[in-house]
Amino acid sequence: MPKIKPIGYDEFTRKLMRAGYVPVRKSKHTIYFHPQKQITIPLPHKHQKDMSKGFIHKLIKEMKLSTEEFNQL
Repeated sequence: MPKIKPIGYDEFTRKLMRAGYVPVRKSKHTIYFHPQKQITIPLPHKHQKDMSKGFIHKLIKEMKLSTEEFNQL
């Protein structure tokens, strides 16, 4: 299984957009929605530090992608 490395919020947002997610709403979190899969992903507003590996792994599971698919985006 490929490893997950910490990435920044901007990079994660780009990967979400490449996977087909679109931002639908901004409040405390930016909400991304995938129209075909009917999946909603809340993403907190960006911070100066990178996202932790555990948080990235949790979001990848919610996106119903494998780690390998995510790394290829």
